[in-house]
Amino acid sequence: MFKYFAAISFTFLLLVIGGCKQYDNFTTFYNTYYNAERLIKETEEDFDYQEEKKRVKPRIIVPDNKLYVPAVPKSGPPPFLNEFIITQQKLQPVKTKLDSIIIKGSKILSKHPKSNYIEGTLYLMAMSFFYQNQWINSQIKCSELIDKYPDGDLSPDAHLLMAKDYLIQRKFLAGQVLLSRTVDIAWQKKRYDILSEAFRLEAELSLFLNDTEGALRPYKQAIVQCEDDEQRAKWQLDLASLQYRIGMFDKAELSFQRVLNYDPDYLGIFEALLYEAASKSRLGKFQEAEEILDRLESDGKFTEWRANIVAERLNILRLQRKDTLFNKMTVYADSAYPNNDAISTVYYEMGMDNYFQNKYVYARNYFARSKIIKTPVSNSSDKMYKLLNSWESKRNVTVPLMQRWATKDTLNDSTLSVFALNLFETGRIHEELGNSDSAEFYFKFAKDVSPVNDKATARYLYVYARYIEDNEPTVTDSILDYIVQQFPTTEYGIDARKRLGYTEEFVIDTVAELFKSGVMLRKNKEYDYALRQFLTIYEKYPENDFAAKALYSVGWTFENDLKNRDSAIHYYLILLEKYPNSEYAKDIRAMVDYANAMKAGKIPDSLKALHLIKYEKKTQVDTIAIQSTEKGQKNKSLFNDPLDIINKPKEFIKTLTEPFSNPEKMLENTTKDVTDPNKLKEKVTPEIKFENPFKDLEQDTTKKDVKITPPK
Repeated sequence: MFKYFAAISFTFLLLVIGGCKQYDNFTTFYNTYYNAERLIKETEEDFDYQEEKKRVKPRIIVPDNKLYVPAVPKSGPPPFLNEFIITQQKLQPVKTKLDSIIIKGSKILSKHPKSNYIEGTLYLMAMSFFYQNQWINSQIKCSELIDKYPDGDLSPDAHLLMAKDYLIQRKFLAGQVLLSRTVDIAWQKKRYDILSEAFRLEAELSLFLNDTEGALRPYKQAIVQCEDDEQRAKWQLDLASLQYRIGMFDKAELSFQRVLNYDPDYLGIFEALLYEAASKSRLGKFQEAEEILDRLESDGKFTEWRANIVAERLNILRLQRKDTLFNKMTVYADSAYPNNDAISTVYYEMGMDNYFQNKYVYARNYFARSKIIKTPVSNSSDKMYKLLNSWESKRNVTVPLMQRWATKDTLNDSTLSVFALNLFETGRIHEELGNSDSAEFYFKFAKDVSPVNDKATARYLYVYARYIEDNEPTVTDSILDYIVQQFPTTEYGIDARKRLGYTEEFVIDTVAELFKSGVMLRKNKEYDYALRQFLTIYEKYPENDFAAKALYSVGWTFENDLKNRDSAIHYYLILLEKYPNSEYAKDIRAMVDYANAMKAGKIPDSLKALHLIKYEKKTQVDTIAIQSTEKGQKNKSLFNDPLDIINKPKEFIKTLTEPFSNPEKMLENTTKDVTDPNKLKEKVTPEIKFENPFKDLEQDTTKKDVKITPPK
């Protein structure tokens, strides 16, 4: 009986557990996972690179030597991965959906940790982080999925996504390892879509690292290893396209022919024949190429792709340099197939042909026609169009000035500055275009033309020095040393100093030496040379801490050594204007204001209060004494101005007789504080204190009588 009861209980327990598991999966799927999966699909529809997965028209292939390739960036993702990076403009409309996926995924992981949707949830969260450019978070979720489900259905996808995360972060070695593991797990699961993407990334990475054979190797191995003829046809087509792209046209011709040995679809057949003809035309086999194109054009199955056939016929005319026929056929092509991507690509190649022949105006016109349509060359077209536009605008400025320069015509400094700037920017344009000789010519011309006193000269010298440093290191060092000497405080002077190995205190040491030299010259009473040293500091190093002190020393020398008060005031005023917050400005501000007031003929009460320490009685104010003092001041002013005595005789007599009206008070005021000499001194002597910048120097015992004419 007990055995039956135990069996029934165990069966019931299994049913309960199984029911709970099914219920958990049911609620997980319909409450959260389904919505998260729907949101990721809606998001992917807005991204461009997903179009490649559902391609229904022939691919556009352009040889790499015809593409504008900017300098390889030293930071950031490699150029071939830019297609996976979603811009903020595209991300903004879908960011809420991606955040919602992460929130829903977190709920599933916390509330349903044993459901069957954990693997899918981790992958959806990794994808969401990836689309938001959060590579580390995406990498973490992929790692969790791989650790928890190493043989899961989504393990190949997680491996591939994690490899992209590594490559975008420029972790190339880790990315290569992950791509290799991706290929292994994808072969195990027979995930040909993952294999194709992994092979493509391996090829792009190898090309980025200048390993051409490494780019082709994965496809060759896969074609041999695969048993599915349909998939082999796709990989054979990918291999041929890669060979065509890197300029191996003879091998590409044979590879495109081998595609037909397998089982390609209609699109694969068309692409193989079309690019076999393209390979032949680039090898100069124009007649054979025309025969293949005629066969394609007569086949009714390929009617919808006839524009690609027209584009290849245009390519043949371009390669044969039949410009007249080419221009006539473009009229037909633009009217019959407007805004076609294949025809637009031909215009780009025609633009590059004209560019290499230095026909920049014609080239720019073709780039303008090519950049409108989204193609693999549209970005290059846009870049070339902008560069050639800039080149023409700079050319319109520089050519007339170059003619004047060649005829030894006199150009003022402002004109030379404009001339140098446009020459320099022209050099920059040629540098971006890859014309190194032209770039060097314009950089050298710019630094030769620029006025010596123009701060922009430092920039032109620095760029020219950096541009020739590989070929002429000695000249580079000389130019950098000149920049350090003439433009030490500019950003170019600072960097040049570092490159030459000078200490960071170079400028400070230089200024300190100048100031010390000026002090010694002043000590030896060689005032003219001392003033020159001080003024050199102010003129060449105005941002240095010694500049204010140097101006102060100039004023002090004029005031105390040369007894030239006007020159002293002049330099003190410059000190107040240029360095108003310095300690030296604070010391001489009151004195300069006082001197200016004296020069104007009237001292304001504010300056009197600053410079006269007045006696203030702490007891009750004596109104009679104050009154008499005021009268005395008035009397004093009358004595100073005789015209007032003549014009106001009665008032003058009154001021003389009024103090005698109270003899006792007069006597008291007269004798007060006479016995205290310090108070008497405070009462009648103004006290002006200035810091002596030479107070720490030893006293000069030599006797020299040198007459120095102070600079005006």
